Amino acid sequence: MHIGFYAPLKAPDHPAPSGDRALAQLMWRVFEKSGHRVSLMSRFRSLDIQGNRKRQIQLAEAAGLEVRRLSGQLLTATAGERPDLWFSYHLYHKAPDWIGPSVATRLGIPYVVAEASYAPSQENGPWDKGLRQTAQALSQARGVLSLNPRDLKCIQGLLNPDAHQLLLKPFLVDAFPPDRSHRERRAKLAKHYGLAVDQPWLIAVAMMRPGDKSSSYSMLAQSLSLMEDLPWQIILIGDGPARAEIEKAFASVAQQRVCFCGQLNPSATADLLTAADLFTWPAMNEAFGMAILEAHRHGLPVVAGYTDGVASLVNDGQTGLLARPPEPVVFASAMRRLLENPDLRRRMGVNARDKFLEQHDFDAAASRIHQFLLQVRP
Repeated sequence: MHIGFYAPLKAPDHPAPSGDRALAQLMWRVFEKSGHRVSLMSRFRSLDIQGNRKRQIQLAEAAGLEVRRLSGQLLTATAGERPDLWFSYHLYHKAPDWIGPSVATRLGIPYVVAEASYAPSQENGPWDKGLRQTAQALSQARGVLSLNPRDLKCIQGLLNPDAHQLLLKPFLVDAFPPDRSHRERRAKLAKHYGLAVDQPWLIAVAMMRPGDKSSSYSMLAQSLSLMEDLPWQIILIGDGPARAEIEKAFASVAQQRVCFCGQLNPSATADLLTAADLFTWPAMNEAFGMAILEAHRHGLPVVAGYTDGVASLVNDGQTGLLARPPEPVVFASAMRRLLENPDLRRRMGVNARDKFLEQHDFDAAASRIHQFLLQVRP
């Protein structure tokens, strides 16, 4: 099958790393593993982060031009160059799909979406235009693949009764399985990053951008400031436009306790995840958090803020602890419990690795998605 791939929020080859881009790349890889041919249909970004109606109108108009360009190009292409199915990854009110539904209709091919969400709270709000377009796209979808159980309830009333649905847990390739020899190299990492070998290492991996990411960093800093009586250091991997603001938030934490690593390549990140003792992230308003899944892949227990999506990754009390409500005192208490109990921390780490292998395996996900696409295509 020839799959036309489109991601309205961020193309899979976009230069800026993020969990969204990582999942888009994984979807692409899934299709190729199943023997499908995949082509990127467009790099057009429909994102309006500010809720600016004028910008949304401009984006819709620009998307209309892209629809005409693509339709003309594909309708005159040879049969082999024309996609058999259109696949749009991640659409919501801030980044609706203005292109896929129209092009799929003109080509007479199935329109399939993944990780689509609908927020009724945004009706008649600043993103109402994008919200209505998302509803329209969902009504046309012949197949809907969901990775976050939170999304299911809100989209059900918008779907065609004949639409096929698949609920799948987030997944990762086991490209960096835990290698406990990394523990033997902990001294080398400590020297390189200025860390103390004999203290527990906390770690967080996230882009440094305004909004929920910045809020999570801020809450993490506040929580850590309540734990100054315990020995620990924290490794922060990530960079972005809000870095200065985030560094300011961590000014309340002793400088020698915080290691800002900036953006690292996957191999360097994997080394630190393997050597660390506890992954910690408030995950404020996050769908699920691919970095949390990466932590479990490396056998790390997780302390995270509760959302439905995060709870689908972290088994509270088994592979980590979920903080509810997401407040500094509650979050600090959860981190304190695992820092003070290394045996519990290690057991949860083993459970985390086992859960990753059992429930988030790439090959199993690829098989289920392949069968789903075969159902969708007439």
